[in-house]
Amino acid sequence: MSAQQLLAQLMDGRWHGRTSALTGSQIDALRPPHEDEAAPVSPIDLDRALVPALAVDGRATYPDLARRLGWSESAVRRRLEELRRAQVLRLEVEVEPMVFGYSTQCVLWLTVAPTHLIDVARALAADNEAAFIGAMTGVHNLIVITVLRDSAALATYLTDRISALNGIERMEATPVTSYAKRTAPRH
Repeated sequence: MSAQQLLAQLMDGRWHGRTSALTGSQIDALRPPHEDEAAPVSPIDLDRALVPALAVDGRATYPDLARRLGWSESAVRRRLEELRRAQVLRLEVEVEPMVFGYSTQCVLWLTVAPTHLIDVARALAADNEAAFIGAMTGVHNLIVITVLRDSAALATYLTDRISALNGIERMEATPVTSYAKRTAPRH
């Protein structure tokens, strides 16, 4: 298994804060089907209208999508299920962290010794504070986006948690002060 595949597998567990306001059945409905059910798909005409419509309102019902797109409800339902089964389309929930008392978000740029990269990524993937982890090339080879209650929690996370991990050679922390765009625009 390659490092990229392992990181993708680790990140299958998303930040729980994104779904903490949902019921168990709502969370299950967002999960993609099992990988063994995935089959390749090719784009069709319906996708050119369906994907942008979902980007605007991921909660749109099948009847609403069918009306807006001029396709039958069964065609829309069938295609969405096919795209999800093929893992081409993934539905996610974007939660405003401030609503749940998480006022501090920070991007961590880590330089990790290559022999420790997977171990560090695996360790951080288990942290509730880590909302996103990605491997990359360049001076830094791991990016971590954190969501924390406040700046004191950030300081503790950096000094107690990050500094305790073996293999981290360098770390830069960049607090997120505002967003220009996080999700699709509201309609």
